[in-house]
Amino acid sequence: MIISELLEPLDLATLGIDLEKGWQTAAGTQEPLTRVLLIGGALADYRRLGRMLSGMEAHNYHLLWCEQYDDNSLGEINSGHYDAILLDCQHQPDKAMRLLTQLVEIGCQQPIVSLTDNSASVVAQRAMRNGSTDYLGMDTTDRYVLERCLGYAIEKNATDKKISQLNLYDPLTGIANRLMFQRNMARAIELAKTQQISLALLLINLDDFKRINQSFGTGAGDRLVTMMAQRLARCVRQSDAVARIGGDEFALVLEDSQTNEDIALVAQKVIDVLSAPCTLNGQAVIVSCSIGVATYPDSGDSVDGLIKYANMAMLEAKRQRGSQCCFYHEETSKAAVRRMNMEKDMRLALRRNEFELFYQPRVEIASGDAAGMEALIRWRHPVHGLVSPDEFIPMAEETGLIVPIGYWVLQQACKDMLILDQSGHQNLEVAVNLSFKQLQDDMFVDTATRIIQKSGIDASRLEFELTETAIMSNYQQACDGMMALSKLGVTFSLDDFGTGFSSFAHIQQLPISALKVDRSFIENVVKSNDDGIIVKAMINLAHSLRLHVVAEGAETLEQVQFLWQNHCDQIQGFYFSEAVTVNQFIELMDRRATATM
Repeated sequence: MIISELLEPLDLATLGIDLEKGWQTAAGTQEPLTRVLLIGGALADYRRLGRMLSGMEAHNYHLLWCEQYDDNSLGEINSGHYDAILLDCQHQPDKAMRLLTQLVEIGCQQPIVSLTDNSASVVAQRAMRNGSTDYLGMDTTDRYVLERCLGYAIEKNATDKKISQLNLYDPLTGIANRLMFQRNMARAIELAKTQQISLALLLINLDDFKRINQSFGTGAGDRLVTMMAQRLARCVRQSDAVARIGGDEFALVLEDSQTNEDIALVAQKVIDVLSAPCTLNGQAVIVSCSIGVATYPDSGDSVDGLIKYANMAMLEAKRQRGSQCCFYHEETSKAAVRRMNMEKDMRLALRRNEFELFYQPRVEIASGDAAGMEALIRWRHPVHGLVSPDEFIPMAEETGLIVPIGYWVLQQACKDMLILDQSGHQNLEVAVNLSFKQLQDDMFVDTATRIIQKSGIDASRLEFELTETAIMSNYQQACDGMMALSKLGVTFSLDDFGTGFSSFAHIQQLPISALKVDRSFIENVVKSNDDGIIVKAMINLAHSLRLHVVAEGAETLEQVQFLWQNHCDQIQGFYFSEAVTVNQFIELMDRRATATM
């Protein structure tokens, strides 16, 4: 039972106090009313405390009393109608301690001041250990002590809430952070277990976010993350928990998810919303994302388990590139374990000398003679045999191992050029691929220069192939490095032309001597009129810029004839030869020389 009478009852309406709104309006001061609930104790205590509170001039207090330590008092507290709790621990201390423990366990939002016989009471110490905000010894309490204690407790509680807010919410985006997400996830799993329903965890990672920071600056990157968080929060149900759990990673918990088809529809909606164009520093930017999905109870039944499996699925989606969504399943786990083992083996491959260089000829279309060759790395794994570059190169890019591997490739290519010279093929050029990670290495120019000069090769016969993406990942650094190496005589070609996003203004400013048309255009150059028109335009454009054109992936006579008719300079592909070792390449050249004699 709640008792709200004072020793001398007051007409609250006369004072202008509206208990629903909690404001004093008669005097026009609009000072807030502070509601205090006393739990336990005797009527005499209630009346004494009521007199103290009603006599205070600085604040307007309203005291209510709940005599019993039971569910009724818990219900009152949970109603949220009170600003502070006075818990009497004098008369029934054990019941008071049990209630205090319950209040702390359920996350009571109000400050709790425990009332004891005296300040030195053992009960006071128990109350503080059990979670009381403060305590008062009733033997020394007057209205001034009571007011200071309540004021301190309420202010401390407000401060603690602000700190908790900072600890649980991401300061940049305002949405839940990783800690809050884990709490929400744990609660959602418990609810799913109780109600025997399923839920889904979606991990959402922005693709190429590092490139955004490098191209536009970290300030623009922060604005992009904030924009993506706002879009994500707007496109899901209010019941779905959204959080930022990493620099460019978000989590979405779908409670009571029905089927994988429903989850896939939500994932596609997220992809569509996040990939809509946005403006950074006055430029339109499109950002794709990769989504990994793990479901309860199929994928796991714990927070850590679901995060682990959703992350595996997200990495699989990222490998497929371009706004993909993958669900976790057993094969995903097996593939992840295999990749993990392969990454470990790749770190040892350089020391074990397991990498090899193969070479594919580049043929002058006018004469049919080999003008050079492209160096292509292979990994001869002791267990898995010859591993495809498509499988280990992306892994090397992700882990940063591509940098030491790239230096090995350059060093080995220089050694093989000397072998070519000794066999009488001093006129052949050798092209080596460079990744954007190598260009970003501060030691790249110095290290590459040292390798080239130490080998003693003619640097003018060495060509570095770079993709548009590699150049534009950090244009200025790439430009400076290319200019420095070109002074040694090294030449450059633009690989996979037509698949990136560079401008011709950039191309003209760089020391590029050739463009390589991507094999995806050559594949259907005869069958598709559109591809034919595109390739013709590329060749004409390159020639207008005084650049040579190399077509990759030529496999049929019809493709070769088309390229010859449209004045392509060089061709590379299976029509002439697959990639072979340096010794096999020399044999190939020698047989051709013998056949033409």
